[in-house]
Amino acid sequence: MQILRLLIFCCAAALLNLPVSAQSPAWKRAGAMGMGINLSWLENYWNGTPEKDYRDYLDMGSIAGKKQDLALMRQLGFTTVRLPVSFDHWTSRKAPYVIEERRYFAAIDSILSWAGEYGLKVIIDDHHGALDDSARVMQELPRLEAIWRQVATRYKDTDPERVFFELYNEPHQISSEAWKTCALQLLKTVRDIAPHHTLIIGGESWNSIDGLLKMGVLPDDNIIYTFHFYDPFLFTHQGASWAGKKETANTGIPFPYDASAMPPLNPLSKGTWGEHNYNAYSVEGQAASLRKKLEAAKAFSDKFKVPVFCGEWGSYKKYPDPASRVRYMATIKGLLEALHIPFAYWEWDQSFSFFDGEPSLKNIPAPVRKTWGFRIGG
Repeated sequence: MQILRLLIFCCAAALLNLPVSAQSPAWKRAGAMGMGINLSWLENYWNGTPEKDYRDYLDMGSIAGKKQDLALMRQLGFTTVRLPVSFDHWTSRKAPYVIEERRYFAAIDSILSWAGEYGLKVIIDDHHGALDDSARVMQELPRLEAIWRQVATRYKDTDPERVFFELYNEPHQISSEAWKTCALQLLKTVRDIAPHHTLIIGGESWNSIDGLLKMGVLPDDNIIYTFHFYDPFLFTHQGASWAGKKETANTGIPFPYDASAMPPLNPLSKGTWGEHNYNAYSVEGQAASLRKKLEAAKAFSDKFKVPVFCGEWGSYKKYPDPASRVRYMATIKGLLEALHIPFAYWEWDQSFSFFDGEPSLKNIPAPVRKTWGFRIGG
């Protein structure tokens, strides 16, 4: 009887052109993610002291204030919170790689508790690490495994319908083959402890779509595949010195491309990929180009019958004009929604934020409210 039911379901799925795996936990949970936001905070290790390996970076007094942030997120209509965490700076550098800053778990515990109160899903994201193609892979992979054994053990009894584990943020300086080997090992490590939780995994090259395509799918049907989208980089990272001072020196870039509003090329960008991005912006700065790139992620989902998730997108707010930022928000949000790709915007209240000041209803400009369709009441 069970075999007969399965055959009937498979035939119906084929006739309707539906993926047989559409009822897997990953598909179901991805479909319920809705509109997401990154709460940038627990990955801000640079607030610590270099001589202490930044382990003193977290102000424990900051935890209580995050409850009102989650309440406001829910009021605005967000349903998923991606929580980047710098486990790298919680953990000893030598085997057995014990998480020494265990007091910091109070921050995650509080977020999970309040998120449950407000009906929000949470992605626990391991946001920093030194995994690359050098000899450090032999040290960093065991360290990452040790980190995840401890994190997964602590949170294995949370509700898998609302708590997800993202294994490693933005792998880079590592080949696709090496990263896939590492991802498989991390997958096994967590699966042995938390068999029912959905895992989020992306490709190398900073979780790019190209990196995802190179990685392909892994042998587990409870994975949501992630990518990050900051195209066109000339616009989204203009003036962001941490992304390469010369490469991001061009500021005042409009969105979409408008020849009459384009500033001249900043001489600092001469001979860098910043100059290449500047010269390509007449094409790259158009919605059609962005749609084509996002369609590649959708095609990956369709081809392999797996859910995809845009874990980060947004634009640095310091230099572009506000109207261009709103147009960019409207374009990317609209494209992701049209392609039925859930997402988490980067970020809530720091340098990519949509607030004019601290998070509050009064600090959301009217064009931003309209673009996001924020629920301002109740």
